Amino acid sequence: MLKDILNKFIILEGVTSVTIIRDDGEVVDSLDTREIDDIQLAAVVSFVMAESKAMAQKLGKDPLTMVYLEFRDYMLLSAPLKDQLFIVVIAKPTANIALINAELKKNHQNILQSL
Repeated sequence: MLKDILNKFIILEGVTSVTIIRDDGEVVDSLDTREIDDIQLAAVVSFVMAESKAMAQKLGKDPLTMVYLEFRDYMLLSAPLKDQLFIVVIAKPTANIALINAELKKNHQNILQSL
């Protein structure tokens, strides 16, 4: 069931990877179209998400909803699913970030129910 939901992201134009990780860096599940070191990715993203969450709390703002990083050859979008669980989407710079975000919102509950 979870693979079916993750596949909804992989089929979006430009998306190369979608991974569910725990905040301790454990990979729960992943689909990708290229070689990605899931372990290293999970470790980096869990650190970035923890720091981003801490920054949001220090600023007294609403809870963290998404972290978006753009690099020359790809972009990374990460969003919390629940307290200690995140989804990470890696895509080419030409991918439609709004479409990816809409798919995240549309499938949030389905992902949680599949875990």
